[in-house]
Amino acid sequence: MNIQTTAVRYVFTQSVERLLHPWLQEEVANIWFESNIPKSCHICDNVYRYPTDNGSVVTRGVQNMINRKRLATILEVEEFLTVIVRQSGEVLSVETSLHNLKQDEPLWAKVFEWSKPWSLW
Repeated sequence: MNIQTTAVRYVFTQSVERLLHPWLQEEVANIWFESNIPKSCHICDNVYRYPTDNGSVVTRGVQNMINRKRLATILEVEEFLTVIVRQSGEVLSVETSLHNLKQDEPLWAKVFEWSKPWSLW
C-alpha cells in the first residue's frame, strides 16, 4: 500500500491490553507499509450530518461513501485501511479491510490471529 495515499483507522476494543496498541500499530506498518508509519485516520469516527430530501442523515466512519470522500479530501488520501483489534485471553483477532473511493464494498477483507507470545498464526 502507498503510505502517501492510504490512511489507517485503528479500532481497539476495550479487551485489548493498552500496552499492545503501539506494537500492533508497528505490525500494521511492517506488514502493509514496508515498516513506514502510515497516515492515521484520527477523524474517521467523527459524526457527519448530510441533508436529504426528507431532513438529514447522520453517518460516521469509512463504511459510508459520502464520508469516505469527505475524509479523503481532508486527509489527502485515496484509500482507507480499517484495523479492528479484539483480544480474547491470550489471542488477538485482527480484522482488516481496505476501502477506496470507487466502490462501496471493501476491496478486500482479511482476519489475522496472534497468540502469546504474539506470533502471527
